Parts: sequence; structure tokens; C-alpha cells
Amino acid sequence: MRTVYLDSVCKDRATVRHAEWLTGLGCAVRTVPALPLRMMVIDRRVALVPIDPANTRKGAVQISSPGVITALLSLFEQTWADATPFGAPRERDEQGLTRQEQELLRLLGQGYTDEAAGKHLGLSLRTVRRMMADLMDRLGARSRFEAGLPAGRRGWL
Repeated sequence: MRTVYLDSVCKDRATVRHAEWLTGLGCAVRTVPALPLRMMVIDRRVALVPIDPANTRKGAVQISSPGVITALLSLFEQTWADATPFGAPRERDEQGLTRQEQELLRLLGQGYTDEAAGKHLGLSLRTVRRMMADLMDRLGARSRFEAGLPAGRRGWL
């Protein structure tokens, strides 16, 4: 079994214990800043995907069409390849950004609100705002608008 969680689960003790339990049983667990789609694929033949990706509490639909399963497996494999092994230290890129910070900047650059970006990353609004305050401090900016120019110059955007 292989599974990919959001990086943000590392802050939830219950989920960390569950992931550690899974790895103890031989499951491979990795994390990413943002998931393209929540899904479960069983035996490469059946998939469960949310009816409404924005609200997974609405339920799931079962898919068994070979073409769709192939596409979902390809999406999973790409996500898996980009993911970091669970528990690995959070590395920073050559610009000093974590993958989560990079993804937050990408989402905000696409017009996401703090709240929407946080939901996409599995982070609270408070955490998103704290991360942005830290990024702005590192850029020496007093406002997000002011932060845009040095962020662009540094290749953060």
C-alpha cells in the first residue's frame, strides 16, 4: 500500500501516529504540499473519488472504467514521484523556500484567497497568514504588494 498525505498532516499528532503505524506495517507514506485530487485506487481496478472535490463529506463515486483508472493511476504516480517520504526533514530550495511556501505563493499568485489557499494546503487561515508574514519579513516588505517585486526578483514567483 502507498499513500500520499498533505505536508500539513505532520502537525496533527493523531495523523502522525496513524502514518507511523502504517509505515510499521510496511505501507509507504509520502507527503506533498497540495493534492491534485483525493482518491483511493484498489487493485488497479476500482477507484473512489469525491463527488465534490471541494467538499469530500458529500461522498464518493466508484469508478471502474479502465481508461479513467489508467488516468487516475498516472496522476497518482506523478504525485508520488514529487512527494517526500513521510518524516523526512523539510528541505528548502536554493531560494530558501519550503515546498509548502512555494505552493502557497503559487496559489496566491493564481488569485486564491488566504482562506482558499489554506483549504487547498490543509492549513488554517491563521497558519497561512503566519507563513505570509514570515515570507514578507524575509523579503523586508511591509505589505503583500510591496513583497511582490522582491519575490519576483528572487525567482519566488
